[in-house]
Amino acid sequence: MPRDIGIHSATPAHDGDDDLPEYVERDFDVKLRVTLSAHLPDRGSFLIMIGGSSAGKTRSLYEAIRELVPDWRLFLPAGAADLLALKNAPPSRTVFWLDELQRYLGSSPPLTPECVLALERNGNLVVGTLWPDQYARWSAAGGETQQLVKRAVPISVPDTLSAAELHEANRVAERDGRIRNALDTGDAGMTQALAGGPSLVLCWEQPSTPYAKAIITAAADAHRVGVQTPLSEDLLAEAMYGYLKRHERGRSAEHFLQQAMPHATRPLHGDVRALMEVDGGRPGTRAGFVVADYLAQHLRRVRRTEPVPAAAWSTLATRLRHPDDLRRLAEGARVRLRFGPAEAALTRLAYEFHDGRSAVVLADLFIRQDRLDEAVKALRHQKASPLVRHKLAHVDELRELVADLRPSAGPGARDLSYEVADLLADGGVSERLRRQAAEGDAMAAERLIERLADRGCLREIRDRADRGDRAAAEALADLYVAWGDEELLVARARGGDQAAELRLSKLHRVSARGEAARYEIDALREAVDEGSSQAALDLCTLLFDLRDEANLRAELDAGTPGAAEKLIALYTALEHPSLIHLRAYGLEADGRLVTPEINP
Repeated sequence: MPRDIGIHSATPAHDGDDDLPEYVERDFDVKLRVTLSAHLPDRGSFLIMIGGSSAGKTRSLYEAIRELVPDWRLFLPAGAADLLALKNAPPSRTVFWLDELQRYLGSSPPLTPECVLALERNGNLVVGTLWPDQYARWSAAGGETQQLVKRAVPISVPDTLSAAELHEANRVAERDGRIRNALDTGDAGMTQALAGGPSLVLCWEQPSTPYAKAIITAAADAHRVGVQTPLSEDLLAEAMYGYLKRHERGRSAEHFLQQAMPHATRPLHGDVRALMEVDGGRPGTRAGFVVADYLAQHLRRVRRTEPVPAAAWSTLATRLRHPDDLRRLAEGARVRLRFGPAEAALTRLAYEFHDGRSAVVLADLFIRQDRLDEAVKALRHQKASPLVRHKLAHVDELRELVADLRPSAGPGARDLSYEVADLLADGGVSERLRRQAAEGDAMAAERLIERLADRGCLREIRDRADRGDRAAAEALADLYVAWGDEELLVARARGGDQAAELRLSKLHRVSARGEAARYEIDALREAVDEGSSQAALDLCTLLFDLRDEANLRAELDAGTPGAAEKLIALYTALEHPSLIHLRAYGLEADGRLVTPEINP
């Protein structure tokens, strides 16, 4: 049972041991047990263990459950649907074990607060585990998902042992050689060493063949861009192609697997493996392979800003079978401006799975590329819903706006000129605000300037400031201050621009900030990796202010929320010659600008 719920096999002692090592008590054990037993037996509880891979979340929870309710049933649901089916007639005296809780939060349909509450009220325990970055993400997700995560009691599991825990570990080590070996490991904590963390990293860093490293990296990158279900050998063989050097690619997929799998799946001190085979839920079935979570977390850091190869994107977009994986993949591609794989995944969701929400996202992608007919086709393929009907009406509105910008063009003509490209990329929002502002709507005028500033539309802001628009003058002056453009600020101040005059005094403070920017960037990146959505926004805004295209590109490849928008805003402000194509068509897998083939 410990292996079934996700407790890692421990690195054995020299004399060999196959059972679990003796448990080392943790500082949070009392809080954990009080939370679990607080309302028993009449009512249950909902808690989340929060900590990095191999920090001891699952083992500590297992020990607490075994002590408090040893005779209760244990249920490991395959997905949120299994739990939702029990909402109206829940069992009792059952532990619902939700390892990697994000699989239940990000599914379709997702786990709901109502469902968990029904399970609790009938005297059940609902327990889950999350990495810290996932907890930060889902607790700020908005809607019912955020409510659900916020309802749970969080139990923080540190990566390292406290002084008291270390003292206890040394006491236990006198009886258990595995604990002693783990404490003596210098390059990892005790819990990580017990789970074979250093061996997993070495397995990736020093593979027996390049094919082994390629297949492990392909599986880890799939995890990095949102894939959570097991991957088949065929899929992995196709995806790993992009991680091999040219002279290594000429052999067959069968040769790839023969060279890769023995190393990637061999046991490392116990039953720890870089790639773990997962059953299909029935005897004799195989679902595929998953990368060890410790290694997935390690490679997420090591390969944080490494682009995912084209072969991996293409294989995942065309071969994944689960719609939840495809949704996460499409979003992972979209936030990295990899519109090609995003379109492939969204097209499958819209046409194979009849997913209306994905069809709307696909329509937005088509709209920015001036493919309005294809947007309408994707939407009309879905069942009628308010969301789909609203988007169809939006497409009709955009047709009229585009026609106003192309009065001399024939029917069906396509010309991604600056004005049309800007209109379509913005979804017509700014144009609507322009018209409302021209009719005297003061609130629309204010929102327009805010939107133009967020999008980096420096030319229009400057033109409006020159025509006496006070809000535009203030936004322009703020932008010059953020960029440290003293010469431009002084020029506008000498021309009578009061906003520029008022902001000249701030310039020296911004310059001082620029000198310390490197430390600020590093601190924000650390917070982003811990899952802070506010840090992501602050980091991308800072890089925009610094006009740091290289680091914005790095955050783009990392999938940092907001990086795509700020990179496009920077290109807009600088009137970069690649702006129109970047905004409409995005980037190739390797970061080069996409050059589309546009049929007349």
